[in-house]
Amino acid sequence: MKTTLKNKAEKLYAIFVAVMLIALASDAFGQNQKVSDLTSSKYAFENLVAGISSENKGVRERVIYMAGEYRFIETEDALIKQLKAEKESDIKVLIGLALFRMRSERGMKELEKLSVNDDNARVRRMSKAIYNEYLVVNSNRTADALK
Repeated sequence: MKTTLKNKAEKLYAIFVAVMLIALASDAFGQNQKVSDLTSSKYAFENLVAGISSENKGVRERVIYMAGEYRFIETEDALIKQLKAEKESDIKVLIGLALFRMRSERGMKELEKLSVNDDNARVRRMSKAIYNEYLVVNSNRTADALK
């Protein structure tokens, strides 16, 4: 009975790992986009930048998340500027994740600085984790490119 349960658990674990690998691999093929590719509005970029620096925390969170989700590389400068000025620790981490998704080299350099200099221990820890993951992902890409 125990061996049967163990076998089932091992099979479920293997299926779970396979599903996670497929999900992560599909995300690796995403590319940075321009705002103009997704909208015909000439004010879309200005609205995104305004949202990134909005005084409304909910608006800031949603726009930063969207910039990272859709990899709007045009917002890189605004995100880095907001990262330096941001007071909310959760939003700093969210900006770091958005810059990571965009594969922003300049953004990762700012995260590296943040991982040492920020007052909040959680922000330092998360910034370091995001930066380290960036290094791992880039080293894997470099190794694949050399093959």
